[in-house]
Amino acid sequence: MTHLNQHARTPRPARIGHGRWVFALAVVGLCLMHVGCGPKNFLNENDTLRAENLKLNREVEELNKQMELRLGEIKALRAQASDKQAIKEATPPILVKLTFERYSGALDTDSDKKDDLVRIYLQPLDQHGRVLPVAGRLKMQIVAILADAPPSLLTERTYEPDEFDAAYRTSFMSYHYTIDLPLPESIDPEITSVTVKAFFTDAITGNELTYEQIFPISVE
Repeated sequence: MTHLNQHARTPRPARIGHGRWVFALAVVGLCLMHVGCGPKNFLNENDTLRAENLKLNREVEELNKQMELRLGEIKALRAQASDKQAIKEATPPILVKLTFERYSGALDTDSDKKDDLVRIYLQPLDQHGRVLPVAGRLKMQIVAILADAPPSLLTERTYEPDEFDAAYRTSFMSYHYTIDLPLPESIDPEITSVTVKAFFTDAITGNELTYEQIFPISVE
């Protein structure tokens, strides 16, 4: 009798309805899905970042190597310029003057009896009067001057260093830079001569040299 009473007093677990079991399983499934997917995405992002950092590090290393090479070249050039003057008594050629070769002047290129171009054979000269190839920027101007009137700028052109270098010419009789300056189509018929001016900035020293010369022209 006692045994039966004890058995009757033992509490039984509460029953969970079928709907509650389904909801619980769904919640557990969602949690497992999040647990399984979250770390995987996080690892993929880390792998991508590590690959990008590795690529950037390699690019930085390559740039550093190129910089070291350039610095080495500059150091070597400076050493040659300062420490390796084998003959101290020698005087290197230095640009000291500009001039126009004698065949420079106005031209009628289309045979209409009017000059439409001024062609200049520019010669840079060293301290001994020799033609010297140089590097730099050249500005050219053609100016007309009439009595009782201010100077009139007819043409202006700047040759950048690469253009100026491309203008260098050599022949059996001459070394020079050929500079073509077009004249305006309409010019005051009273103008019978023009002044051509050259302004050259030396790429090595930064010094500016100037030269000008008057040329006759025919405009009618």
